[in-house]
Amino acid sequence: MAKRKLRSKSVHRVPTVRIVRPANRPFQLRYTCPKEKREIRISTGSRDEDEAEQQKQELEAKLLLGLGTSPGKKLVDGPEMEWSDFREQYRVLHLTTVRERTAIDAENRLDIAERILKPRTLGDVAAPAALQLLQSKLLSGVLSARKKPRSPHTVKGYMAHVLAALNWANLQNWLPNAPKVRKIKTSKHDAMKGRPITEDEFKGMLAAVPSVVGDEAAESWRYTLRGLKESGLRINELMNVSWDKPRTIKPIWQDGLHPVLEIPAAMQKNNRDQEIPLLPGFESLLLETPTELRSGWIFEPKSLQLRLGRGIRHQRPNADWVGRIISRIGKAANIVVEEADPKTGHPEKYASAHDLRRTCGERLRESGVPPLVISRVMRHSSWETTQRHYAPGNVESDAKVLEQILKPKPENQTGAKTSDDNGSPQ
Repeated sequence: MAKRKLRSKSVHRVPTVRIVRPANRPFQLRYTCPKEKREIRISTGSRDEDEAEQQKQELEAKLLLGLGTSPGKKLVDGPEMEWSDFREQYRVLHLTTVRERTAIDAENRLDIAERILKPRTLGDVAAPAALQLLQSKLLSGVLSARKKPRSPHTVKGYMAHVLAALNWANLQNWLPNAPKVRKIKTSKHDAMKGRPITEDEFKGMLAAVPSVVGDEAAESWRYTLRGLKESGLRINELMNVSWDKPRTIKPIWQDGLHPVLEIPAAMQKNNRDQEIPLLPGFESLLLETPTELRSGWIFEPKSLQLRLGRGIRHQRPNADWVGRIISRIGKAANIVVEEADPKTGHPEKYASAHDLRRTCGERLRESGVPPLVISRVMRHSSWETTQRHYAPGNVESDAKVLEQILKPKPENQTGAKTSDDNGSPQ
């Protein structure tokens, strides 16, 4: 018995190493330390599977030989910080504090910048010449999915994510100066990727619903489309509107007061708790639901599995999926909101959920709602933002307003102004 115990102590146990790919992060090597009885995680700093496999084999060899493997290297501060170390710090310390969609977009843009510049250190990316090169390569279409040049507006968005990361590094005192690059000039028209749709086009979308989702689910999808058009909410916001669920967007009616829409900070882009007026058309839509049924989620578009005669796998779809189906409905109705661009290879864009938000903003403008009220309903910091993205108006409607205000009063055939029965000019 004593010999058996002695032998077990002398045997060197080698832990099993596995490769893990966390969401939107480089591959990690993970194993359970036999001494500390805890999981060790080591970032490979790479999204290349072959490179991760090579690092795994090297780690297994070190573990077999009993060499130190803990990721205990000292983090180098400043411009000489390894780029992979900076990415990990930025991800853990900053991107975990922002909205999920923002974090995903930032990771994707930084991935592209990394593949173009192939940097070794943080300073390699922050150098003005490197940023100018990156901007030029992005414009020319390097690593573009369509193998075409990117639009200036698209590149401006890519560079904004890169500069945001470098500005964050500057705040950590890892860069001596804030990054600088000559900004790309973009037209204001480029800001709106789509347009408001007309009433006839919206009727066309409603008519096209059954062809996309089937007859059984059609009414629930039409109700969702009407909700987007009447509320001016974004699709992820509309899918978080409920009658009574905590920490969701809720309509509130109070005696003697106008109804409002209560929006918690976590539910919107500006990250502010807010109440906005409940638009009359949206209120009428909500009141179609009988009082006794006003509980739970308000908008519940039904599964497309019903169309195929299959069982429903998910009771309630997420906002991204609903948005994709609405875009299919816009395509089925053949409502083109943005023409194809042969230069960039960007295809035609069909009516989407966001175009219905634009439609609401445009309707408010055409109805004569004051600009500041429209901005409040759309939850923008300024009227300029609302006007540029959601309520641009058009020359014809502006001309009608000017005509009503400035058109000369009618005159009789002799050239004198017409007058009323008292002789006063009309």
